[in-house]
Amino acid sequence: MVIRVIRLSRRSMALAALLGLFLASFLVAPPAAAAGSDVAVSNSVQSILANDVPNANYGDARRKLKALAEKCKRGCSPQTVAKIDVALAVVAAQIGQTEEAKALFAGAIALDRNVDLPGVASPAATAMYTEAKTAAPTTKAPLPAALENKDKRAAELVVAATTAALAGNSDVCIQKATESLAIEEQPRTRLILAGCDQNAGKLLDALRESKKALEAGIQKRDVPLAREAAGRVEELLKRVPHVTFAPPTTGGVTEIKTTFDDKPVPPESWNKPFSVDPGTHKIHAEGMANNIKLVFDQSLEFKDTQSLTVRITLKPESPKFLTEGQMICMRTAQSQDEVAKCLPDPKPPIVVRVGVAMSAYGDTTATRVYSPSLSAAVTSPTAGWNVGASYLIDVVSSASPDIVSTASRNFHDTRHAVSVRGGYKPARFGFDAAASYSAESDYISRSAHIGVLGDFANKQFSPRLGLGHTSDTLGRAGQGFNDYSHGFSINDIDLGATFVLSAKSIAAIGLSGAFERGDQSKSYRLIPMFGNDVNVPLAASVSSVNANRLPLRPYEQLPLARDRYALAGLYATRAGRATLRVEERIYRDSWAVLASTTDARYIYDLTPRLSVWPHARLHAQTGASFYERAYHAEIAPVVQVPTYRTTDRELSPFLAVTLGGGARLNLSPPSARFRYALTATGDALGARYLNAVYIRDRIAIYGSLGFEAEFE
Repeated sequence: MVIRVIRLSRRSMALAALLGLFLASFLVAPPAAAAGSDVAVSNSVQSILANDVPNANYGDARRKLKALAEKCKRGCSPQTVAKIDVALAVVAAQIGQTEEAKALFAGAIALDRNVDLPGVASPAATAMYTEAKTAAPTTKAPLPAALENKDKRAAELVVAATTAALAGNSDVCIQKATESLAIEEQPRTRLILAGCDQNAGKLLDALRESKKALEAGIQKRDVPLAREAAGRVEELLKRVPHVTFAPPTTGGVTEIKTTFDDKPVPPESWNKPFSVDPGTHKIHAEGMANNIKLVFDQSLEFKDTQSLTVRITLKPESPKFLTEGQMICMRTAQSQDEVAKCLPDPKPPIVVRVGVAMSAYGDTTATRVYSPSLSAAVTSPTAGWNVGASYLIDVVSSASPDIVSTASRNFHDTRHAVSVRGGYKPARFGFDAAASYSAESDYISRSAHIGVLGDFANKQFSPRLGLGHTSDTLGRAGQGFNDYSHGFSINDIDLGATFVLSAKSIAAIGLSGAFERGDQSKSYRLIPMFGNDVNVPLAASVSSVNANRLPLRPYEQLPLARDRYALAGLYATRAGRATLRVEERIYRDSWAVLASTTDARYIYDLTPRLSVWPHARLHAQTGASFYERAYHAEIAPVVQVPTYRTTDRELSPFLAVTLGGGARLNLSPPSARFRYALTATGDALGARYLNAVYIRDRIAIYGSLGFEAEFE
């Protein structure tokens, strides 16, 4: 990435003057064709506000309104666009998107100060609308004659841009000015855009737009325009920070590549100043020396007027198969022969593991799951690295009550999941990483995690810090993701440590947090609504629910944010031929769910090749703060339904007990080069739901049978 620096002579900048932003105060009537479109779009907005919003179908309302906004790009009056923005703001406020709602209200009022607030607006939306209207300028100065746009729509957008600028909303100003320039080129509109870019900290964009305005002023012999543009260029040139890259010139480094914010810096631009925006920027460089990859990474904070020189110092990257001692050896090597002596044995021991398994699940809600899986891993115990991958298929069928109540009696789906993992720990410190992808008819999930770990006190204390991100796409069965979908993301962090207590005992503790954002509501789940005088008993049948419910059928709506926290501990000890393993997990989240899970296994070696174990687990939790067995709504005079609603029994208070066991049979002796084993597990779960609408108890049975092979 090369950013060109604009240079002007002092003579051309001597008359510079900062005049600020132009204002506009005239609105022209849209053409007749657009007027017809305005009527149709306005009617559609009213229909959405009258039907979707009162029934709390916010996802559909938002999708329809955005489609109307896209349609209006081909020609609608500012008043119509303002109506769409206000409706979108009402929906955004209802689902907790406060900042988005405020920005939409500000943009709408910039277009049409008299735009009305619909009657379905919540008190929060009403407060945001009032705040935006109070902050907006009450008067507009007339446009200079030199700024008169020939295109009426372009002129209206200039009005909106300048009004937004005075209200301090640079993003809206940039958007409206850019749209105006796409319709009609106007040098003074570019100056308006440059001013908003400058206020937003985008100095390079502001410099580019000011330069274009200056060139137009010189070409048209427009002295006032040229003076103003030259003054802005001079001011920006003084403010713009600069960075210069000084790559290594010694040390035999070749194939040097440098990037700035992930954009390549060509070699011919080294040792030359780059113009950059203020803020934090990332610098990365890599090269080769003695066939060893070298890297450089640094983040720098740039302030106005600052000029920095970055001297790139490349250091060895931790390559595969190298220990800490070998790295030190190579860093001090003076020749290729010395480097070769530092290299490890070209044939380190490699351990390969492969496995296949078949799992099955069935419960009293007529849910069945069959899951064949395949896994493989390659490990080098001496070099400290490992890689692995797995593939799994879930074949699901269900006639669960909450599905039967609103959909067909049978539900079928297939989920495919693939994951990869790896790690590298040559000495005291190392890292691990994993990524996964899964897809089913109405859900796609992508995740990536990475962790750093270390050993201290002769490996008796091993801490780990991990970070992860998950990005999901939710759809609706029977519709393609292009027709209906929305996103959902999770950022998680975990901090843990393992302690070696003795030669036969270990303990581990971990603290984790997961921060979910987005709508994770089930698209197939329609929530029954009841009148205030209807009492719905625990575990009511589907037929009785349908007989007493109101005609409203809103979809499930969960909060758009959920913060999860968990504290977990493990203790394992070996005594004779037995191993005891106990785990405890305490969980709390922002939905007020509090849970405890206790898990225990007692593994006993019947023979040197056969181990068996009983297994027990106890889980107890409270319900989510918004969970109700029955949700009540009002139809008259205005339809009112609870903002958040669900029939997900896993969000209700419940108790669950799991009892079972497993066995592992090694088919070959531990000393064999090729080793094989069979593993079988089986468990039964009993759950009691304390406040669910369709169900009181659930019994489930699940198990697996697997075959593993390991060889060097």
